[in-house]
Amino acid sequence: MEQPDLNLSNDTKVLIEKLKKRKKEWDRLKKAQWLFLSLTGALLLYCTVSFYQKVLLVSGGNAMVILNLLVSNKRLTFSLLACISFFMFSRNLVKQKEKAKTKYENIRMETVDRLDADWLHDVKSETRDKISSYLDKKYDINISYKG
Repeated sequence: MEQPDLNLSNDTKVLIEKLKKRKKEWDRLKKAQWLFLSLTGALLLYCTVSFYQKVLLVSGGNAMVILNLLVSNKRLTFSLLACISFFMFSRNLVKQKEKAKTKYENIRMETVDRLDADWLHDVKSETRDKISSYLDKKYDINISYKG
């Protein structure tokens, strides 16, 4: 859907562009979060299976042998470190995603408030409906109501 050509003030145009930008950023972070969580889960599964097969079964429960086998197996040590790194990065990504969601929701609510105020050069409900339907269809952004 093409953006309708409306008689909007410059402030409103900037606000709508910022709203679209923040929505794209939030969507990008949501996709990246699932990618890194999947990679972390797969790596954790590999580490668990490898640790069980190459360390626990061979060691017989002796703590010193477990430590020796863990340190001597470079692949397992590297994958454990990578798993920890991916987990930390995923946790950071979740925080970034929540921050982006908050920023998006704040500007979305500001846009809804602006729709209720006199922010158009020529205020008509038809114009408001065009903006709402365009943003909803093209960017999946709801500006019809706050909740």
